[in-house]
Amino acid sequence: MKRRINTPRNYQMTIQEAFDEFIYEKKALNKAPKTVLSYVGSIRRWTDFLDEQGKSLNITDLNSTYIFSFASHHLSNNMNPITLNCYLRHIRAFSYWCMNKEYIPHFKIQLVVEQQTIKNTFTDYEKRTLIKKPADTDSFTDWRMWAIVNWVLATGNRARTLCSVMMEDLIFSDDEIAIRKTKTNKAMILPMSPALKKVLREYVRKWRADTSDTDYLFPNVLNGQLTSDALHGSFQKYCHKRGILNTSIHAMRHTFAKDYIRNNGDVFRLQKILGHSTLEMTRRYVNMFSEDLKDDYEKYSPLDTLIKPSNRKQTIHRTDKKR
Repeated sequence: MKRRINTPRNYQMTIQEAFDEFIYEKKALNKAPKTVLSYVGSIRRWTDFLDEQGKSLNITDLNSTYIFSFASHHLSNNMNPITLNCYLRHIRAFSYWCMNKEYIPHFKIQLVVEQQTIKNTFTDYEKRTLIKKPADTDSFTDWRMWAIVNWVLATGNRARTLCSVMMEDLIFSDDEIAIRKTKTNKAMILPMSPALKKVLREYVRKWRADTSDTDYLFPNVLNGQLTSDALHGSFQKYCHKRGILNTSIHAMRHTFAKDYIRNNGDVFRLQKILGHSTLEMTRRYVNMFSEDLKDDYEKYSPLDTLIKPSNRKQTIHRTDKKR
């Protein structure tokens, strides 16, 4: 027989108690630990602010002013809107969860307007320099980073994703790659391009030939899993060794997206490849990179047309001749 728990009629759940329930549910749904920690950090910052403002921390008192006042305060203190929106997304997710549980009435939560920044990408010269094959006498870490650079330029994978790829995930017979670890926890199969296949075969033959299926494709020097931090450090050294100042491995992912769009790749396929849960982020790439404004720009620039009078004279002269 189930025991019935009676709660006092005047009992009011706090925001923290509701959030504890929210986090318990996220953990039960196997959300990534990093995601859970992000929620905890954001909500703690928010509730600390509410406490400082003397706001009631009962969940039933939560309304839109609890969010707008938080946003307004941090904007007035020069918090970057992109950073603020990271907090607001977590607060919004928790608040909407509370609405679905009917703890609070429904209301809309909007993010603050961001100034879109230009994504850091690699030039063609930098890409060619970084994908140049190492010498036979170069170290394992050089060969590993060479293979990783080629991998990201061919797949657009995040650092955490490529660090989790195992030998069994390479399906050479079908020209496919099994991606099992993604930010959204959605496994997928990516095509293995001919260029990447050639690179991987050479890298595997030289450094990973005697491994098991469950060994990592890009391990650390002890054959364990390479961490994201170690990858970033190794990539920085690799770039400096080749005279490249841009040392962001994530910029390689941006470069993949830019090149894919400029090569007229399908946006819905790009969304799947990049692992975006919605088209919002993919659209940002499209808006930024879909049109190369440099193409024929001098033909239409008002300044360039003004300082090229000779072209205008030649056009008039030819027109007069026809008359």
